[in-house]
Amino acid sequence: MSLITSFYPTDNAFTRNPIIVNITAQTLATYKVYADGVLLFTGNGVGSFSVNISEILETAFQETVAPTGTNMIMLYTQASNRVSATFEISTSPSDTETVNFVAWKGGINRTDYRELEKAGTDVFREKLMNYSGNFFFTTRTFGWKISIKETELEPMAFIMPLPPGENVGRMIIREAATGKQVTVNGPSGALEALNIDAVRKHFFDQYGVLANLFDIMDPVYAQRVACRIAIEEAPAAAERCSVKFLNSFGIYERIDLVGPTTVNTAQEQENTGIYQKYDTVTDSFVKDRTRTEIGKIYRVKTEPKRTDEMNFILDMLASDSVYLVLPDREIKVIPAAENMGYAYSQKEPETLTLSFTPVEKESNFSALRTKYGSTRPRIFTSVFSEQFN
Repeated sequence: MSLITSFYPTDNAFTRNPIIVNITAQTLATYKVYADGVLLFTGNGVGSFSVNISEILETAFQETVAPTGTNMIMLYTQASNRVSATFEISTSPSDTETVNFVAWKGGINRTDYRELEKAGTDVFREKLMNYSGNFFFTTRTFGWKISIKETELEPMAFIMPLPPGENVGRMIIREAATGKQVTVNGPSGALEALNIDAVRKHFFDQYGVLANLFDIMDPVYAQRVACRIAIEEAPAAAERCSVKFLNSFGIYERIDLVGPTTVNTAQEQENTGIYQKYDTVTDSFVKDRTRTEIGKIYRVKTEPKRTDEMNFILDMLASDSVYLVLPDREIKVIPAAENMGYAYSQKEPETLTLSFTPVEKESNFSALRTKYGSTRPRIFTSVFSEQFN
């Protein structure tokens, strides 16, 4: 009789959703959870019982690192958001069962998790490893067409597909207007990232086309379009910034924020740093203070947002890693929405006011460094380029 009666999800699982193991043991059973060969947890049970090992595996992850590379079409993604997991259970040395799978940092909404579990499938088989549709790790949309503003481009992560009968993973990107295409290869099953900026540059350099519409071809049926990436023109604006955040799938994405950015200071009233000290000349106590920390709050009133953008903003507001990208710096922040109400059946786009509080306060307000340092900037650089000044 098998000790493990059911295991969900199988093969691949997000650790911010339940990973449930149902067990039936006639005698005392010992189970162990491993991540990349390292023992994380040991437990015991007898009879029929269930174990949720998702939170155990969540402790194995390191901080997510953005894809590395510059001008390459395919960027390397560090394996900081997935581990090779093993669940082992035994009642004796001769009665042992083992399940191996890949655990990923991230999760999906509970409604979809519940429906996929009921259907006997999961988000990896439904989307992220379903190469007949949108298999990218984006939370902008679940659908086959991915619309991105040109100011929101970030490397798009995906699991490299393996076409039938081949030994190396492959992706074909076709420019929709001309039918020209580029093929990129990589190790199958690896987490890679598509650099859209480099793809656009390739088509411009090779064919003189400023491409904004790309078809990602199905690796199984070569002439079939799996999904489409549409690059939208960003509206002209006197002021804009953006916010980069770790989405629900554990990958960084970006939201363009068009509108004025205001800065307010925030100082805790309880922590003024004021104390009393004795003055020997007047034989009295006088007030003095230590240097105190002052925080900042950045507020942005955005341009009108569509309904499909609202859910993407909610994903940003719930993120555990958010950076406000200003013209001169990038700051890790805690986001909040000051007026997140919007019509369920939206008839027109609606504006939002978002606030961003830096994760640290400051007590030393020395002048900020410039890109030239403390020296006089040069009119000409020591490196020749075609661009004047």
